Amino acid sequence: MNSILNILTHHKCASTWLIRYAQEFCNSNNLFLSRTHLSNTNLDESADVLCWQNASYNFISRKITDGFHFIRNPLDIIVSAYHSHKKTHPLDGWPELRRQREILATCDQAEGLFLTLSFLERDDFHPGAVGPLHALRHWTFEDARIKTLRTEDVVLDPNRYIGQILQDKFPGSVLPPTEHHTFEFMVGRRVGEIDEKSHYRSGKRDQWKEVLPREIVEYMKAHYREIFERFYPHVLSQPIS
Repeated sequence: MNSILNILTHHKCASTWLIRYAQEFCNSNNLFLSRTHLSNTNLDESADVLCWQNASYNFISRKITDGFHFIRNPLDIIVSAYHSHKKTHPLDGWPELRRQREILATCDQAEGLFLTLSFLERDDFHPGAVGPLHALRHWTFEDARIKTLRTEDVVLDPNRYIGQILQDKFPGSVLPPTEHHTFEFMVGRRVGEIDEKSHYRSGKRDQWKEVLPREIVEYMKAHYREIFERFYPHVLSQPIS
C-alpha cells in the first residue's frame, strides 16, 4: 500500500476544519503534513500526508495512485461562501475576492447569491486555484482510486469516518480526540446558532432550503445532477417553493 495519504478537498468544504484535524493527527504521530491551496501545484512527496485544499481532478488524477476526496452539498457551498465572501474571509493575496466583496456590498441577498454561484464556478476564482463548483463539476467520480466522503458526515465523528483510513495507512497510529473537533468545541456555539462575524457562521447543514432562490436550486439540479444523485439524493426530491 502506498504510505502517503492524499487528502483532496475544496474551498467551503470544511477544508480548514479538515486540515486542523489532519495536523493534530500528524503531530500526535510524528508525521509530516504538506498542503497547498493551489490547484496545480506539486507537494513535498517526502511528507506522510498531502493535502490539496482546492483540488482539481485534471491535475490530481495524474499525480496520485489513491486518495480521499471530501465534498459538501454544492447548494450549501453557495450559502456558506456568500456569507464568508461578503464579511469574514481574509482578503490577503486574493484580489479576486476583494473585488467580489465590493460587488456583494452593493447587492441584496438574492443578487449576491447569484453572483456567488457565478464566482464559485470560475476556473480563475483565486490565483492558481479553481473555484469549488468548477472543481466538482469537472470531477470524475467514477475513478475508483479516489474515495469520496461527505464532510457533513465526517465532521460529526471524524474518528468513525476517517479513523480507519488513517490507521490503515499508518498502523499503530493514535487518533485525535473527536471532541476537540466538534463545532461546539471550536467556536463555543451550538450548531445552527449564527454569528455573522465568525468564519464558522452556523455549522448547520441544508441551510440552502431556507435561503437559496428557486432559480439557483433548479440550475444546480440541472448541472450538478450527478453529484446529487450519488451523494445528496434528498435534494432532487425536495419540493421547491
